[in-house]
Amino acid sequence: MTKSDIRNTFWGIGVDSLNRFQCFLDLKQKLSGESYWYALRIAYTDSDNLFYHKSSIMDSFLCDEPFREHLMENDEIEYLKSLPDKVTIYRGMTKEELKSGFYGCSWTLKKEVAEFFADKYNRNYSTNNLKKIVVKKKILKEDIIAFLNNRDEFEVIYFDLAALIHHHFKI
Repeated sequence: MTKSDIRNTFWGIGVDSLNRFQCFLDLKQKLSGESYWYALRIAYTDSDNLFYHKSSIMDSFLCDEPFREHLMENDEIEYLKSLPDKVTIYRGMTKEELKSGFYGCSWTLKKEVAEFFADKYNRNYSTNNLKKIVVKKKILKEDIIAFLNNRDEFEVIYFDLAALIHHHFKI
C-alpha cells in the first residue's frame, strides 16, 4: 500500500479516532517495511481510547518488520539521538494500571504533558471515571522504541519489559 492509500483508508468513510487503530490491525497483513511503520505511526498517534488495544499495540511496535526508522521523522530521530544515556520519562495512568504493572507504551519527557493526560484528557472513555496518577521513571535511552513529537507531546514509546514479565508470571 502507498502512503496515499493508507491515508485514504484511515480517513475513509466510517473510520474515526475511536476505530482507526482497529483499522490498522485489519490492514496489518497487507503492510510491510516502510508502509507498515508509516501506517502504525498514523494509526497510533491519531487514535483515541486505545485502552483495550494494549497488547496489540505492544505487538505492533515490537514486531521485527524492517525499516523501523520510518516510524520517526528525521528531526525526531535527531532529537532522540541527542538525549542523554539515562532519561526521565513520565506517564499519566490510572491507579489500576500502576497496580497491574501492565503499562501502556506512551510516556513523555515532559511532566506537564503527563499531568495533562492524568488530569484533563477525557478522550480515553474507558478510563474517564478511574483515579489517575503521574508516574516518573528513569530509563536507558537505548530502551526507547521511538520518539514522536508531531503533537508537541514529547512522546516516548517505551515498554517496561521487566514489569510485563512480572505481570505475565504473577501467581
